[in-house]
Amino acid sequence: MATNAPTTRVAHIVRRAQWRVAMFSIACVSLLLALTGLIALREYELRAMELTARSIALAGEPAIRFNDRAAMRELIEQLAMPAQLAEDDVTDAHGQAWLRFEQPVGDASDRWARRIEHWLVGTPASASIGPERSSLGRIALRSDGDTLMRYVLRAVLALLLCVAAAALVVWWHSRRLAAAIVAPIDALALLTHQVRESRSFERRAGRAAVAEVDALADDFNALLSELQSQQMLIEQRHADLQRVNASLWTLSHHDALTSLPNRTYLRMHLAKAMEQEREPGHRIGLVFIDADRFKQINDRHGHAAGDALLIELAERLRRSIRESDFIARLGGDEFVVVLEPMRHALDVSSLTDRIQAEMNRLVVLKPGVQLPHISVSMGVAVFPDHADTLDGLIRAADDAMYRAKSTARGSVVNFLPIKDTTLPATTPPPSDDST
Repeated sequence: MATNAPTTRVAHIVRRAQWRVAMFSIACVSLLLALTGLIALREYELRAMELTARSIALAGEPAIRFNDRAAMRELIEQLAMPAQLAEDDVTDAHGQAWLRFEQPVGDASDRWARRIEHWLVGTPASASIGPERSSLGRIALRSDGDTLMRYVLRAVLALLLCVAAAALVVWWHSRRLAAAIVAPIDALALLTHQVRESRSFERRAGRAAVAEVDALADDFNALLSELQSQQMLIEQRHADLQRVNASLWTLSHHDALTSLPNRTYLRMHLAKAMEQEREPGHRIGLVFIDADRFKQINDRHGHAAGDALLIELAERLRRSIRESDFIARLGGDEFVVVLEPMRHALDVSSLTDRIQAEMNRLVVLKPGVQLPHISVSMGVAVFPDHADTLDGLIRAADDAMYRAKSTARGSVVNFLPIKDTTLPATTPPPSDDST
């Protein structure tokens, strides 16, 4: 089942966690300090307003006693600015409104200050005018909230400064953390990718400042060492297997005495050549070669001399063929030469002439035993003129060779006349006085 690859890096996770912790800590501390400050400021504001209310009540008692509203207003207006008064309600002894003073609302800052005062303080400060038992009335005051407004602004500014300082600290610690943890992990991940892609097990991870990451790097290096050892062992075994396979292939496809390709190798080569030469006009020549009177030489001079004769025959045949031709030993004293490519009928006669020229030289089988030359009979067949199958071609060349033996030992016979050739079907054998 396909899964989405993770895209979050360690540095991002750590930085996010640091930010969350820092912001949570700042928020908690700021909230605690703000609440503490607001409660203290609210109490201070209430006490200040109550003190102002008592002062106005004491100073304004004659005015309310003699019902002098103008004097009371004048008194309140004198104290409004210094005491930061926004509203002042005076009631008489019966609770009826006697005088109301309200400071005009200024700009937006003034409006926000009064709203903050209403939210935080709520209840206005009040004081009785005259003795409580024979009160002449009450006075209720509200502050304009300027002090509270300044405190709130300072608190917000302090919070912003704390956030900026926290951001700086988080950034600095993130860089240090990246250098200590993230960078070694990234390097280890890159090394893992490179090893997987290039199979370079000789690479090693570097040291890290963090103990856990360093231990991980040590374990990874140990794993690479084991993999490198295993790879070297596998490569060595593979090379050994290749050498053994090559040796077995050579043994199974070559003759042990002459080191020439054997019958199996011949059939493989010939089948491949016939498959490639299916186009019109392409032909393959097959020359079947047999040593004359080999059994007599073997019986007269011993098997060692016979083996020496076969080795010498194989060497001379090697020197006779072209580089593109193929020679094999079928067994006993029988050899086969494959002419490939065969572009003209003269290619066959040129080959047989070279072979006979090589055979017409002295042969030393062992000390005291020598032959003036080697007599061979050769039969020739051409694909596809004489046969269009592998077995048919070998059989045709073999039949031609036996006809050469029965006609005259040391001669060359074609299975059938070869097209576009002017050579006679039978080539007279060389003199054979010694055999």
